[in-house]
Amino acid sequence: MSAQTISIRIPRNEWWSQNRRGGWRVKHLHTRTVRRRALLAACDAVNRGALDRPTRWPVRVIAVIHPLTHGRFDPENAAPMVKAIIDALTQAGIWPDDDGTHITGPDYRPGDPSEEPGWYRIDIEITEGEAS
Repeated sequence: MSAQTISIRIPRNEWWSQNRRGGWRVKHLHTRTVRRRALLAACDAVNRGALDRPTRWPVRVIAVIHPLTHGRFDPENAAPMVKAIIDALTQAGIWPDDDGTHITGPDYRPGDPSEEPGWYRIDIEITEGEAS
């Protein structure tokens, strides 16, 4: 299996980062919404044949974060959104569990600014076998 990518689009009003302050209810709402978005995207990709389920473990996961602007940003601050996406991919059956036996990573990488105004994008790159 060569590297596969699934892209999740997240509107600005659903974005949550590690630097953001706010109550647990708001964080939970944003996380749940992004997880649903990712679950639908993963199920759609599997059903269309655009995403194959890996057969060898662990898979390497890289999260490429596409911000809204060209300004400075720390891609690891997107960890709450990436965790929600990883959980959704687990629920979709892409891998049996998101533990260290099945997944190496996610590693965070900066991407180019999103082409869609007001929308973040996270590309999850999945590669079979541990890459160094």
